[in-house]
Amino acid sequence: MFDTSHFHPMIVHFPIALAVVGLFFEVIFYRKGNEKPVCGEFILYLASLSAIVALLTGMLFTSSLSGEALVMKNKHELFAILSTVFLLLTSAVYLYRRFGKNEKLNQAGMVLYIISFVFISITGFLGGNLVYSYMIGL
Repeated sequence: MFDTSHFHPMIVHFPIALAVVGLFFEVIFYRKGNEKPVCGEFILYLASLSAIVALLTGMLFTSSLSGEALVMKNKHELFAILSTVFLLLTSAVYLYRRFGKNEKLNQAGMVLYIISFVFISITGFLGGNLVYSYMIGL
């Protein structure tokens, strides 16, 4: 039988890895102006898309929980929403910077990227804690 509850665990690693690698490239090649490689920017777009898919699979295909596990799941879901919103906001700033030729947004984009990274790290930590503390052995 086909079990949809496996979708979320298969997808969640993409936005985490992509956000980490994308930010790494942005920090390594951070300069003022447009003379930097765009790999970190394009990885950001992939991280944003995969975060949407991870959020949707988590909301639609994960099992219901109760008690302390539900509290942990709610925290995890909150940070997943924040992560996705900030990744999308960061992507919007990068797109505006690219097509609007507004170099003043370099610092704002980098700050948003770092905030997105922090939120996605917290989300991953809470998700791992949820699985290992409450769901293994169920």
